[in-house]
Amino acid sequence: MLLHNTIKAATIIMVLLATGCANVSNNNEDEIIESDHLIQITQEQFDSDNMKIGEVIIHNFEDAVICNGYITAPTNGMAQISTHISGKVETIDCSLGDYVKKGQVLSTLSSNELIILQQNFIETSAKLISLKADYERRKALINENIGAQKDFVAAESAFKVITAKYQSLKLQLELLTLNVGKIEDGELYSVFPVIAAIDGYITSINIVLGQNIDPAKNLMEIVDVNKLQLQLSVFENDVVHLEIGQNIRFNSLGEQNSIHNAILTSVGKTINPESKMIQCIAKIINEDASDFINRSYIEASIIINQNKAAALPNEAIVKSGKDYYVFVVEKIDNQTYFLQKVKVVIGRTSKGFSEIINEGDLTKVITYGVYNLP
Repeated sequence: MLLHNTIKAATIIMVLLATGCANVSNNNEDEIIESDHLIQITQEQFDSDNMKIGEVIIHNFEDAVICNGYITAPTNGMAQISTHISGKVETIDCSLGDYVKKGQVLSTLSSNELIILQQNFIETSAKLISLKADYERRKALINENIGAQKDFVAAESAFKVITAKYQSLKLQLELLTLNVGKIEDGELYSVFPVIAAIDGYITSINIVLGQNIDPAKNLMEIVDVNKLQLQLSVFENDVVHLEIGQNIRFNSLGEQNSIHNAILTSVGKTINPESKMIQCIAKIINEDASDFINRSYIEASIIINQNKAAALPNEAIVKSGKDYYVFVVEKIDNQTYFLQKVKVVIGRTSKGFSEIINEGDLTKVITYGVYNLP
């Protein structure tokens, strides 16, 4: 009986020893050791987590008013093209998105009004020559005290009336960009051109071949992208922080990685009663204008204050409860890193960096790869 109990006890001891050895073996794999409040990591762990060692840097922090708005064209940067007389579309000489120069032919129209206008002009021109000659003859007679005063007055009146009509018809033809000299010589136009009023890109075309056009119809729209600006909607409470000349960073919806620059040029003086917002204008600067689209939605930050402060990358900071910590390299011995977990007080956050208020001695900080550290 004694021998049986002795064997049983020995068996239990061997099992416990085997279990203890197994646990020690498992805990040694990828273990982060804490000794005397220092965290130990191997070179292998340092490399596998892509850790980097850095230090506190001086970073430029900004206070900004965040707002939304649109890219728009000012009144002198956009043109809607129409005609002075009705007609039918004969040709369309441009396409949507084309860049055109001021005076370039965009389309041609035929028109019965054009034929009648030219006929009236030629008839008026011929009549003007006749009445001018009669007026000058009677004026010469009056100067020599030969002719009757009433005949001179009648000739002068007729001459002035026909001159006014001639000038009116001439101006109408010139508005159609036609050569009135050729028309007076009998060379009539069967079509008249629709021309670009400004340099810019064609942003809309509202006609098709054979369509009958009225003078009031908007045929095309041209936008000069070099004059595009920002129209921003700013909350009433934020307007007090704005000053003309402040820098603005903005991006269009869907291009988060592309940041553009502008300068605040105008702060509105009227509050929208429904939205409680004020419209502000900004000039786009140092940008390729062809990158922008008229009326596209944008998000913007108006920089109202800038200053420099000590900072670390956000990736270097871990949060535990309400506190924030970084890991400082105390020493490196035999490919082992000894890290001290240091509490920090952070302030503002900007562009991937956080302000460190209690800087201390943070010259060797793990700036990346701390997510696996305790």
